[in-house]
Amino acid sequence: MEKRTIAQVALEVLKEAKQPMTAAEITQVILDKGLYSFNTKDPRAMVRGAIKRRSEGVDRKNSTEIKLFKKLPDSKYQLKA
Repeated sequence: MEKRTIAQVALEVLKEAKQPMTAAEITQVILDKGLYSFNTKDPRAMVRGAIKRRSEGVDRKNSTEIKLFKKLPDSKYQLKA
């Protein structure tokens, strides 16, 4: 089985949920379903960072060119339209 990135797994979770979710909610689904094996004490921070780097409207020095997510005012994320 091909190793997926945190961003790929988060994308899958949001597609399945069909509604915006917080980084904490996305992380919980990933952990509950065993979709990714984290090697950290703070998986939520890893998920949040992976999503923010790929979020439209979030300007960070380590942002990626390709944007997959959009951050909403209520700290939830959705798939980029």
